[in-house]
Amino acid sequence: MESGGDVEAGFAKLQGEDFEYFMQTYSIILGRNSKNSAVDVDLSSLGGGMNISRRHARIFYDFQRRRFALEVLGRNGCYVEGVLHVPGHPPIKLDSQDRLEIGDKEFYFLLPGRSILGGPIGPRNHGNIYQTDVDTGENKQADVRTRVDREADNQQLLQLEENDVVSSVASLLSDLCGPGDWMPMEKLHSELVEQFSDVWHHSRVRKYLTPEDHSGQESQGKPWFGLLVLLKKYPEHFVVNTRSKGRVVLEFVSLIS
Repeated sequence: MESGGDVEAGFAKLQGEDFEYFMQTYSIILGRNSKNSAVDVDLSSLGGGMNISRRHARIFYDFQRRRFALEVLGRNGCYVEGVLHVPGHPPIKLDSQDRLEIGDKEFYFLLPGRSILGGPIGPRNHGNIYQTDVDTGENKQADVRTRVDREADNQQLLQLEENDVVSSVASLLSDLCGPGDWMPMEKLHSELVEQFSDVWHHSRVRKYLTPEDHSGQESQGKPWFGLLVLLKKYPEHFVVNTRSKGRVVLEFVSLIS
């Protein structure tokens, strides 16, 4: 569960009595490993007991609200600061030092006390960058990162999000199109909506498949407009072609082989 090397860092940290996990991606799954699938944090192997589901909970960065949150997936639910949450509840906002209980496992969610992305960090014995004093509100406030540091972290997370969406689109195009084939943006959008229908609430998907972040004449009637803007940023992966049919402008995309 520990990161290798002298520097151990992440966007956030899970800290239990006998384990620590550094969250180095914007979304992780907690649960138990099985023959057919693996999770990021195997709570079953850490003594979580018999009530751990294979996919019990997801901790992720909510890009729209700019905060971390926990989504309950397992039927037995989990406790956040002593409050039970079950599947179907909206994602729960996570603050640094929140106490989580899943099955028989209790641990804390911790955010860095200062930016972990803005520059180099010294070895571990130079001090713990994570907020671990869970007793005093004064220390909690004193360790809050500055606005500049938060922006640096947010930019890093946004880039990870964007890279993940681009990879998903490339995989889908390679499955549906041959070399040199063109796919209408409307069809690509429909395929992605269907593919991600079960996680539609996830901002990673919504951001690029709805026009809510884009206004103006050019985006009207085009729910794929955000996706189109994203693909144009990566000419090394995608070719976007525009064709006019009367007053209607049609967009097509092809994957560079």
